[in-house]
Amino acid sequence: MKLFLLFVFFLNYVQAEQIWFVKFSHKHDYLSHIEKTFPLIDLLEYDYDQSSYIFLIPKNYLLNFARFIQQFDGFYRVIFDIIKDTWKKSQLRSKRWIPPDNPLDKTYYQHFLSYDEQQNWNSLLANSSLTKKFIRLHTIGQTYENRSLTVVQIHSKYRRRYKHRQQRKLSVFIDGGMHAREWLSIGVANFVLIQFLTLKDNDVKVQRILRYFDIFVLPIMNPDGYEYSRTQNRLWRKNRSPTIASDFWNGDESCYGVDLNRNFPYQWDTAYASSTHPCSHSYRGSDPSSENEVQSVVNFLQTNKYSSNKFHAYFNLHAYGKFWLLPWTYSTLEKVSNYEDLLKRCNQIASNVMNQTYKVGQASFLLYPCSGTSIDFAATLMPHAMTLELSPIFKGLPMCFETNQTINHNCTVGFLTDPEVIEIDGTEIFNAIVEYLNSIIQDYFLS
Repeated sequence: MKLFLLFVFFLNYVQAEQIWFVKFSHKHDYLSHIEKTFPLIDLLEYDYDQSSYIFLIPKNYLLNFARFIQQFDGFYRVIFDIIKDTWKKSQLRSKRWIPPDNPLDKTYYQHFLSYDEQQNWNSLLANSSLTKKFIRLHTIGQTYENRSLTVVQIHSKYRRRYKHRQQRKLSVFIDGGMHAREWLSIGVANFVLIQFLTLKDNDVKVQRILRYFDIFVLPIMNPDGYEYSRTQNRLWRKNRSPTIASDFWNGDESCYGVDLNRNFPYQWDTAYASSTHPCSHSYRGSDPSSENEVQSVVNFLQTNKYSSNKFHAYFNLHAYGKFWLLPWTYSTLEKVSNYEDLLKRCNQIASNVMNQTYKVGQASFLLYPCSGTSIDFAATLMPHAMTLELSPIFKGLPMCFETNQTINHNCTVGFLTDPEVIEIDGTEIFNAIVEYLNSIIQDYFLS
């Protein structure tokens, strides 16, 4: 026992944060207890059936959380070094890439673009003879660190065929990179963008979509946090706006960032997974829409400033988990009015065009209730709002809990995926979006 505590005490001073794989011997609602006792711990991965979890542990929690685990007859293992090594390899790969002149070159989605690379590519799309006729760029706001939020619009003048003449073209919004560490969501957003542009001349379903919809893509909703994740802390989640906080564990310190997916104005601060603690990874902000990024997206969707067409569908990309999540996220007691229609469409498409097994359902049931989310807000404006949690594939890096009763010494967390996964997941997500929008066309325009 003394050696155990001395070991943890030593770790408390040599690491700022650590990733722990934790397994308890019995099934129990550990998370609600952990949320109340250790509000700054970040849950990264879990398997309730196996009572197994992966947590990001702040420095000042190490000793006390180790005692908590022992109290409940559990064990843990530090996997931080594996993550650090994986991050270094990904950083080395990213430095070798030279952007090509062709804006539709595959390497633009075979690489995790930096913010500056993304902005340069956006400009190339808007100015290249290959794409400029179909592209418009919209700066919808600025971040705290003065980075632009750039939406790429794909538009066309294809002749539309309506059964009812009064119907107008509609708009679709796709975003990625809301959480800084979820690089895969940015890569997949870019893949979807390129696929629409590449297939617009020879794919019947894509042509059909562009007749009836304008596509708006915001690949990086959280550029400040994303750049911080790339250069300082790979597992950073929030944006980088400053807050001042003090609590029992940390004393007086400056804590940065708000979880953008807890800051949207609808049902803000009504569920336990939206933290009031400014240093928490899921901090909901001081007020609804307090963050520049959120306010910019809210204004963009509400005002139609950049499009005369009403927004009809929203696809919110995250990573990871193999989930197709539907509103509401804030409650398990209520369902969005068209829930059964959403569920039927998504289940059918997931079964038909997605090679992997995605769980489809209400977010508050499949994961946990959380408030102030983008899909709940979007669902108040449009009939089709959903989150797609992508599913990274690992080469020799399986999850810790997938080995059930044995400890896997090569475990890691799903945020640390290779760029090669972008095309694999992107193909599934693009096909799903194409099928979904075609189903809307059939019901809304042609029936």
